[in-house]
Amino acid sequence: MIDHGSSQIERFLHSNRYKLVLGVVIVEALLVAFGALSFWLTVVIAGCLLALYLLFRRELSGSPRELAWIVAGSQALGVLVFVLVLVTAALVVVAVVVLAIAVLASLLANRR
Repeated sequence: MIDHGSSQIERFLHSNRYKLVLGVVIVEALLVAFGALSFWLTVVIAGCLLALYLLFRRELSGSPRELAWIVAGSQALGVLVFVLVLVTAALVVVAVVVLAIAVLASLLANRR
């Protein structure tokens, strides 16, 4: 809940925090996808920003706290998306290998 004494910027950030997080994640993902940012550099930076947020979130108030929440949320979501992409890619590779083994076994079984 936002206090009545909050600023207009703080209210804007709070009411649009999920849209802002999604926007940052999309821009960051595009930068990584097109090679403007290294994947591992992005993960390391995200980890550092998340650690800083967890350490100092209680000491912030107002707009800085909202901005810190947006940055931490976007980094957490971004890393989650990247990890899910890596896991999905690995599962696809495993599925293709299993399918290739099954086809090879079928071909060898029909040979007899």
